[in-house]
Amino acid sequence: MNFNLSFLLLLLASTLLIAQPGNEGAPQEPSTEEQLAGQFYNAGEWDKASAAYEELYDKKPVNFYYTQLLNCYVQLKDFKSAEKLVARHSRRNPGQPAYAVDLAWVYEQAGDADKSKKQYNRALREIDFQDQRAVADLANALEGRKQIDLAVKAYEDARKASITGFGYEIELARLYALQDKTELVLREYLSLLNLQGPQYMEQIQQSLQDIIAADADGKKAELIRTQLLREIQRSPDNFIYAELLIWYLVQKRDFEGALLQAKALDKRLRENGSRVYALGGLAMSNDQFEAGRKAFQYIIDKGPSSDLYVYARKELAVSWFKKLTRTANYSPEELAELHKLLDDTYKELGVNENSAHVGIRKARLEAFYQNQPEPALALLEGLLNPQAGLTPRTAAEVKLEMADIQLMTGEEWEATLLYSQVEKAMKTDTLGQEAKFRNARLAYYKGEFEWAKAQLDVLKAATSKLIANDALELSLLIGDNLNFDTTGEALRMFARADLAYFQNRFSKALDILDSLQTGFPESTLGDDLLYRRARIFVRQTRFKEAADQLEKILLSYRSDILADNALFMLAELQEYEFKDTNKAMELYKELLTEFPGSLYVVEARKRFRNLRGDVVQ
Repeated sequence: MNFNLSFLLLLLASTLLIAQPGNEGAPQEPSTEEQLAGQFYNAGEWDKASAAYEELYDKKPVNFYYTQLLNCYVQLKDFKSAEKLVARHSRRNPGQPAYAVDLAWVYEQAGDADKSKKQYNRALREIDFQDQRAVADLANALEGRKQIDLAVKAYEDARKASITGFGYEIELARLYALQDKTELVLREYLSLLNLQGPQYMEQIQQSLQDIIAADADGKKAELIRTQLLREIQRSPDNFIYAELLIWYLVQKRDFEGALLQAKALDKRLRENGSRVYALGGLAMSNDQFEAGRKAFQYIIDKGPSSDLYVYARKELAVSWFKKLTRTANYSPEELAELHKLLDDTYKELGVNENSAHVGIRKARLEAFYQNQPEPALALLEGLLNPQAGLTPRTAAEVKLEMADIQLMTGEEWEATLLYSQVEKAMKTDTLGQEAKFRNARLAYYKGEFEWAKAQLDVLKAATSKLIANDALELSLLIGDNLNFDTTGEALRMFARADLAYFQNRFSKALDILDSLQTGFPESTLGDDLLYRRARIFVRQTRFKEAADQLEKILLSYRSDILADNALFMLAELQEYEFKDTNKAMELYKELLTEFPGSLYVVEARKRFRNLRGDVVQ
């Protein structure tokens, strides 16, 4: 039964393919004659190709053979044969305007401009403008022969003659874009939106996005902005124009301007902040933190009765944590301001699922940035109270944060206990894999290399690419160095330096790395030492020294596993600390081209597009 059904579907698909215009009667598998004709055609042997296609066309006068043969005659400058072929094929396919256009094109190729012009005009005169399909066929044929102006005229004449009011807005807008007439493109699209409503909005946005992307001097984009503002002034009650303007401003990364328009629409349409909230999230994801903050604050100012109040409070606090901690170049005052924002938000939302991620970030800030692990642990323990009502996954996230803080304070047993609890409770979740990785990393810190490597080798097949990559890197570090030094002494020193770094004891970590380099000058840890120093220097805001270490990796260890890590970190330094946008873009692009399999490709592409001015959705 399954076989019969599959056979019938295959037969139906084949029948539909043969029935497509230009494929009628065409063989499903190229015959020997057709293959030979194609070889002659592709090689430019027009005499042989024309003879072959003449035979094929005589047997089956389908569009494909007709088109190939017509092109052969024109290449041979045998315009008489070309003219006869068009007439012959046209008689076989009456009412097809494309062949009238083909005849005009033959005259054009023959150099008879007057005859060609008359034939093009004749094709336009003889079309039935009430037949939308015939109009489209004629316009497409004209466009195919590079007669864009005439294709436009076909649609414009059809619009004037239409008794149904069909306006061909999309077709004309596309042709106007080819003519570089941006103002007319927008006129057609605005007319379409006015007539049909927002159903074409996404298609229109994509078309305008292509225009903006190719607009080197910004003149077309400015024309779009001006015309949209003009339409809004003319029709203030037609909100669809304002929506398109908001979209345009976002494309130009003018999130402040987009926010003004979104707030105005929110008030007029009584949307309760939904549009502004979405814009705030988009601004934050594009690193436009101030515009994002204003968007969320607008919703917060509506008061707790707003449906989005809690979400706006949470997103503002979480996003501001991301903004400040993405670099190491922050002041104690900025940390204190962030702590107040997190604290106020956490207290207002209460101890519950909605506030949990705010609480987790508050605890991380206190423990890892303000050296206050005790209140951080107390906060997290409060979240684990059953009355807080956390979901199992959120509770697991809280425990992972607690374990990290315990490890930072030297409570290794407490840390491994918590990691193990999460691993057991979340076996089918990526959080379980993350807990397993952190437990293996803790074993590495303690010098239990064989057990750590066994766990890491399992995690190399993790569903999370990030976890799998981290596991691979640490497994290779252990394996390579134990092969070089079976005593493992150099690796033990290196692991102690990594633990000191995790615990924010940066000076101690540097001392260990220096001692390791002196005591084991022939170890295989060359690029690892440079990379660890770079990470420490970044945390110490010694950015120039960090960049020097990374550049040494790219110079001497470009084929090793840490090369893409170094390139990405160097690009981040150029973007955030040295404020050299061009250099950062150059480095991100270098990573994309030279390390296409890198874990950092997705983020590097996002950063590159951000710096170039694209909007990342």
